[in-house]
Amino acid sequence: MKRIVVYCAGVCLVLAAGFSTAGAADAVSRAEMDALRKDMQEMKALVGELKDIIQQQQGVISGLKRDVHEAEGVIADLQKDVHEADILADHDEAVADGHVADGDEHALDDLLGSIKPRVSLTGDFLANVGDDTNMGHETDRFDLRGVDLTFIGEIDDRAKAVFNFSYHDDDVSLEEGYLDVWDILPYKTDVRLGRFRANFGLFNTVHPHALPQVDYPAIYRAYLGHEGYIDEGIGISGELASPWRNPFSWSLQVFSGKRHEHGDDDEHDEHGEGDYKRLRDFDDTPFVARLTHRFDPSEDLSVDWGLSGLTGRFEDDDDTPRYYLEGLDLTVNWSPFEERHRRIRWQSEAFFSQIDGGGQDEDAWGLYSFVDYRFAEKWSVGTRYDYVQLPFERSDHLREYSAYLTHQYTPNNQLRLQVKESQPDYGSNATEVMLQWIFTLGRHEHLKGEEH
Repeated sequence: MKRIVVYCAGVCLVLAAGFSTAGAADAVSRAEMDALRKDMQEMKALVGELKDIIQQQQGVISGLKRDVHEAEGVIADLQKDVHEADILADHDEAVADGHVADGDEHALDDLLGSIKPRVSLTGDFLANVGDDTNMGHETDRFDLRGVDLTFIGEIDDRAKAVFNFSYHDDDVSLEEGYLDVWDILPYKTDVRLGRFRANFGLFNTVHPHALPQVDYPAIYRAYLGHEGYIDEGIGISGELASPWRNPFSWSLQVFSGKRHEHGDDDEHDEHGEGDYKRLRDFDDTPFVARLTHRFDPSEDLSVDWGLSGLTGRFEDDDDTPRYYLEGLDLTVNWSPFEERHRRIRWQSEAFFSQIDGGGQDEDAWGLYSFVDYRFAEKWSVGTRYDYVQLPFERSDHLREYSAYLTHQYTPNNQLRLQVKESQPDYGSNATEVMLQWIFTLGRHEHLKGEEH
């Protein structure tokens, strides 16, 4: 617009100069006057068109401002509606649960929302569909092996609580109840206290329903029990720097020596060995340590290894034998396929036990190794070999050969078929065909160690 004004002013000055010059000189010709009039008319037409364009643009700008204002109003109304809906939903839920009294609804809603745990209920059903004449021992044809009711909740940004109520063999008990506190000690050291699974080996921290096979390997059943080693104690854990990309992970734990169990399921006692002992017989303070590390040679290959150690006495007396148990484990995951769900896993673990003192010095050892292949998104197949020498009775040993097929309908619904041939040198061979169904109500959250 400014350019047009300046241009018009210049034209006027030119005309004025022309007229003044004409007055001093000869009169301007008619043709020149007609040309000037034509130029003036064209300039007026151009100015009119520019005014129309400016008015149209101002109308568009005003419309956009009005639309933005209306959109802001709609967004504010939606936010208000959502907020009110959340308040009403929380209120209705609290009223239905019977936790709200008149006058303090919002305070209780805030409190309950901050402590509400995640709850899951997992069932583990096992059907033994093999021939009774080949079982080798008494086994229920159908068995609800366990039901786990788990509560997990963050207390604040530094602590988490876990409670696991378990049903086994017509017995309901608090199997685990512990508190995790993060970075409470120097060097980002975590603390765990309560009743929990000892961090020994790969599978002792894993619940039975989360195992890759139907049962624990033979070395766990022989040295730590059919349900693993669960005790009351306290532990610390953290990480150590390494020259590679991933740090070392470590943990130290001490327990009271009162192993939690749902009854006597000692495998060797079934054969009449009354003097057989293992970790469950400890009456002293056991100490457990573990060190692990992972390195990734490539994007398709990962290697995990770990060292475990445990020691304690059978009685609270320096004259009684001291028991030592060491573990060495290795896990290799390889996925060279285009489909990312396909992978091959090889996992092996060995236990070595020693008894020192009391005239019972004797070493024993055992191992297992399995390979499984996830050939489809919901299907995997594998095989496992077990060998174990029994503590206190290393002359007695057990070999097992297992093959299994797993179908995972969903993360909460899983079916597994396993065939196992047991060959103990202290008894007759046994063949078992087991069908396992694992089902979960709620969102089951795998705890640390259950990724296996």
